[in-house]
Amino acid sequence: MTSSPVEPLTTQRLSLHRVTMDDLDDFLALHAVESKPRSVEVITKLLQDFCAVWDAGEHGYWRIVLGDRTAGYGGVKPKTWRGRKVWNLYYRIWPELQGKGVATEMARKAISVATQLHPDWPVLVETRPDNVPSIRLAESVGMTRHPDADGWAVFLLEN
Repeated sequence: MTSSPVEPLTTQRLSLHRVTMDDLDDFLALHAVESKPRSVEVITKLLQDFCAVWDAGEHGYWRIVLGDRTAGYGGVKPKTWRGRKVWNLYYRIWPELQGKGVATEMARKAISVATQLHPDWPVLVETRPDNVPSIRLAESVGMTRHPDADGWAVFLLEN
């Protein structure tokens, strides 16, 4: 395993910080605006799982900061998909900041970090087939759509 940066990373406009359980209130609030909100317990467990990746010494998802506020959460983390190691690319941005390039800017940095850490692992996005913004983002960062599987639209970026 190649060492993963734990200090905040920066892009042109963003500061990217390792997720922690200190993010829980904001993380819960962001997920509460979903069209089909999940329970507090489910979202808390999701954040715990995100934190566990970092705690295990792997590279995980970030809290995305734009200016003086949290813009959302995203990045890459290791995943086994169809029997091979991949980087799972994830992004969830506050609705009022969607369409402003935040997720794209973060995704480009995440792909760069992933390529440095494990260049032999492709980057994967699995999203709902009707999630047009997510699909557009995957395509805008060079990902190729593969046949949908298990109800998900599947995109890969081979290094």
